[in-house]
Amino acid sequence: MSDPDSPPREWPPRDLLAALSLKTTAEAELQLDENVLSELPPDTVILEITPSGASAWVRTVRIRTRQPDGSTKDYFKSQGGSVGKRMMLGAFASERAFYEYAPQNIPKPIAWGNYKSDQDIWFYLAEYHNMVDKVPDPRKFVPVIAKIHQESMGKSPRGKFGFDVPTHLANISIDNGWEETWESFFTRAMSSMLELEGLSQGKADLEYEILKQKLFAKVIPRLLRPLESGGREVTPCLIHSDLWPGNCMIDADTDEIMIFDSCAYWGHNESDLGSWRAPRYRMGKPFFREYQRLVGLSYPEEDWDDRNALYAMRYDILSSALFPNTDEFRKIAKNEMKRLSEKYPNGFDDFIEVVTQD
Repeated sequence: MSDPDSPPREWPPRDLLAALSLKTTAEAELQLDENVLSELPPDTVILEITPSGASAWVRTVRIRTRQPDGSTKDYFKSQGGSVGKRMMLGAFASERAFYEYAPQNIPKPIAWGNYKSDQDIWFYLAEYHNMVDKVPDPRKFVPVIAKIHQESMGKSPRGKFGFDVPTHLANISIDNGWEETWESFFTRAMSSMLELEGLSQGKADLEYEILKQKLFAKVIPRLLRPLESGGREVTPCLIHSDLWPGNCMIDADTDEIMIFDSCAYWGHNESDLGSWRAPRYRMGKPFFREYQRLVGLSYPEEDWDDRNALYAMRYDILSSALFPNTDEFRKIAKNEMKRLSEKYPNGFDDFIEVVTQD
């Protein structure tokens, strides 16, 4: 297995355009590559390899096996080619981090590496769970997320914001290098996401460019800097960053909430709730209320909804990058940029510190 702890880092990735256009479909395999088989328990017998799930970016299969004790056990494998090394490394490192805090809710990561038969094919291997594809009950789902956030808070390996290896949201490479402050990390992440979206969409839009300038000059400082001023600080916690219903399901056998396909970084806990805002994900207010009940709101509390809108914007920009044949998601992001820039025309200068009397 390859070492996930010391990968090369580059931004933008040299194969960025290949990643933006990567499309693949699951295909049946006749036999398991030797390097994958070597990660399974000795004397494991492969019974069946079948396509599993639907992905536009990687091939995914279910591996049914007979174990040495006679029992059957299933495994999940994803694989990719041109950008597969970075994607599989990110998947393994990210899922391994989450498994540490919620082993009953994360399919156990086993290995990542490349094929012996073709060293340009890279794989990620984990335990397989049969899952029910429906929006989870917020009363069962949100406590799992709150627990991960609370138990990981303050345990960033460098005490900073970021992650040790590049990760991917779908096929989009995420620039998650380490930063000292939450504002600087989010600014960097948003800037790189907008860069990729621009490459993918390839459409000139002067109004959009002006709004992006206001976003960085006014909106982000106004909404994020108060978190780290006046003696306050953001304590990094482990962020999944892709908590939509397609990555949060119910185990059909145990009824446990299962969370997977993380794109981990260490950041502000509220940023993990950005994807819940979009009506297309059918989550929204019941999930927010449950999280606020369990964790509370960061100061200033009255900024909570606008901070969430800012965090949600990143997912609309991501969707715009993933689907360049439509401008629907860009329009959503533009409308939110316009609303927030009009609300905070003076940026951080608009912020008024609330002084309470003891």
